[in-house]
Amino acid sequence: MFMDDYLKQMESAVRRSKGKNQDCSEVFEWFEKYVLPSKLDVSIDHLELCSLLSHGGDARDKHITLLMNAGLLTRQLIDPNMYWFSIPSIGPILKGLTQGRKEVLSLLNRRKYKEMLLSSLEKTRLRLSPLDVRFHLRDLIGSGQIKTVQTATGLLARVSTD
Repeated sequence: MFMDDYLKQMESAVRRSKGKNQDCSEVFEWFEKYVLPSKLDVSIDHLELCSLLSHGGDARDKHITLLMNAGLLTRQLIDPNMYWFSIPSIGPILKGLTQGRKEVLSLLNRRKYKEMLLSSLEKTRLRLSPLDVRFHLRDLIGSGQIKTVQTATGLLARVSTD
């Protein structure tokens, strides 16, 4: 994910949470202006986060809670003083991705030889994923879980055994 995409996701999260909390909305500007440019790692310490946020104003725990509720930060389970940067509203997308993978692999595993023509496989509709079956096929081929073999009738998708 590029920084521009992350900032767009952040803006939509800010719009969603502004209706709930009007008094602490400046923390999102502080987060974008001071924290994101200076921290390129996937996690940040509580003291460092408070220090960076305090460049914009008086940072308190309620500001960090607001960032967590907006989906921009997630607390690490191992160390409660560490936070991970997170992508707001990523849960439904990841759920659709994993369910689609399972559904395509299940469809192939139910076949006698665990293979199917790619053209007929692309015509099937997935029940559990909002993403297109072609997306899942490319994902599974790219990850090596499905291999393609050229035959006289077209490309054949086969479940990888290794």
